[in-house]
Amino acid sequence: MKVLLVNKKINLNYSVSDIYESGLSLKGTEVKSLVKSNGNIDEAFVVFAKQEAYVINMYIATFEQGNINNVDPYRRRKLLLHKNEIIKMEFQSKKERLAIIPTKVFFKNGVIKLNIALAKSKKAHDKRDDIKKRDAARESRRYI
Repeated sequence: MKVLLVNKKINLNYSVSDIYESGLSLKGTEVKSLVKSNGNIDEAFVVFAKQEAYVINMYIATFEQGNINNVDPYRRRKLLLHKNEIIKMEFQSKKERLAIIPTKVFFKNGVIKLNIALAKSKKAHDKRDDIKKRDAARESRRYI
C-alpha cells in the first residue's frame, strides 16, 4: 500500500469516530498526477446528492505532460461506495452532526482508494488540551 496524499490537519481539527475505504472515480491525467503526489486533501469534504457521495474541494494538480484531456483541478469526484454504506454514513452524519472528511489517498492492489472519516469538529479548548498532552508526552520521552 503506497500512500499518495495525507490530510495532516485531521487529528488537530477533528475527533475521528469511523473510517471507511472507498474507491475514487478519476480521469486519466488525474491518476498520473496523483502517482506523483501532486494534490491536496486538507480542505476537502464529502457531500451527498441523489443517493451518491461526492468529494468536494479536493485538489489534484494538472498533469504537466497532459494535453486537452486535463480537467479542472477542483472538480467534484464521485466516491465508489455501496448504497447501504452511503445511506448509513448520510444518516449518521445528519443524526450526530458529523463531518465526513478524507484522511488519505493511497494505492491498493493497483487501484487508487480514499479513506474517509466520520469526524466531529473540535472546539478551541479541546485543541489546546491535545497540544498540552502531546507536549507532555514529548517531554517525558526526552527524559527517558
